[in-house]
Amino acid sequence: MSFNDLLLPAFIFLGILMILAWIIIAVGAGTISLRDVLILVLYILGVISVFVRMFAAFNDEVTVKLDEDALKQALEAQNLQDILGISVKFDKQYEFDKLKQLAISISNKSKTDSIAVDWDYCVLTDLDGRSRRVTRLMPGTTLDLFQEQVISTIAPSTTLKENITAEDTLNRKAPEDKGQSVALEMEIAKPLVNLAAPDDKAPDAAKRRYARFMDEQIPLEFFLSLAFRIFGPGRSREGDRVRILCRFVIKKLPWKAGLPWNPR
Repeated sequence: MSFNDLLLPAFIFLGILMILAWIIIAVGAGTISLRDVLILVLYILGVISVFVRMFAAFNDEVTVKLDEDALKQALEAQNLQDILGISVKFDKQYEFDKLKQLAISISNKSKTDSIAVDWDYCVLTDLDGRSRRVTRLMPGTTLDLFQEQVISTIAPSTTLKENITAEDTLNRKAPEDKGQSVALEMEIAKPLVNLAAPDDKAPDAAKRRYARFMDEQIPLEFFLSLAFRIFGPGRSREGDRVRILCRFVIKKLPWKAGLPWNPR
């Protein structure tokens, strides 16, 4: 936490100390009754409670970015830098529970090869490295989570843009028709990554990691593993299978980033 981040809490603390000093002096001089002291103490406790709640309400902003350097190395390691391009669009910042999907763009830079994205073999991880199935989102359509997903083919010199999430974030919408027992359409019911504080049963390592993250000492990370097949001259009939790992970095922002007048 920077010096500027500490200014407002320091001023609040100094103000409370000044009020307490005034109360002590006033009581000593006999100019204030014990009843008035009790009222002032309760008032100060109320003010402190309000500021603590305000600080907690604003202290939940993060940035999420794709690790471009790691992606470049992954592509170059498989000699795919001139064939495949991957990017993900993010907002400037997010509240803890607002990142629910990834807007991904996959470009086929080749003039001759076609690229197929095999969604059923793509994987998203959570903050603990747990593997989760990737689901491609298509607005207004029904989805059977147990059904195989259609492969997306990217023709030469074109770009595929999709919104994806992890399968375990989805729930069925409540039926709008009272006569319908089960809704067919799916909706995202929880965030893509869980940034809530670990519960009491969580491992000590997870609690320490979260504390350091909240203190802005370390970032958190999760990964997207994309599975491709590349078809073209000189390649196998079933396509050359390749897998690219994308690393995403989550950084905690200072509490003042959540103030309503700061740009988002």
